[in-house]
Amino acid sequence: MTTFIILQLIFRPVKAILYILVCLKWGDWRNWRKYYPTILYVIIWDLIFNLFTDNYPLWTFYHPFLKHTFSDLLIAFVSFPCAILLYLPYVPKKSIIKQILHIAFWTGMLSLFEAISLSLHTISYHNGWNYWWSVAADVTIFCMIRLHYEKPLFAWPLSVLLFIVNMIVFKFPLGELF
Repeated sequence: MTTFIILQLIFRPVKAILYILVCLKWGDWRNWRKYYPTILYVIIWDLIFNLFTDNYPLWTFYHPFLKHTFSDLLIAFVSFPCAILLYLPYVPKKSIIKQILHIAFWTGMLSLFEAISLSLHTISYHNGWNYWWSVAADVTIFCMIRLHYEKPLFAWPLSVLLFIVNMIVFKFPLGELF
């Protein structure tokens, strides 16, 4: 087996394990109940997005032995909860500059992981999606996580609007859903 294939095999599971370890060390586990509604919000939107893009993917994950669905579930139920337990407790409260830098840091981290995934060919883009759309999506996701945490009744309709905009921009074929 080549080194490249070995890296493809271990990248996603190792990334999930690292997320868990970092979250166990620095995540706000004591207050997990405060973040639980936002964790569910992110998981629900991820599952809705995956449902709508099942036959029209904007990206797909590749792993020699794991199906795309497994990667989606690993992200939804491991990566997202860990990210929220690490992201929300440390959002600066007063300085807008520090808040922007906080979002930039998290966007940079996710973008780095995605760049590694691209270089290992464990992710591919389709139907008009590209790396820069992912970066923009990451910024939006972190803003929406914060918004949901603070104003959930505003975040839900805004999320629906953003979802509809994505459906229009990427020309989702709705006829395949029914």
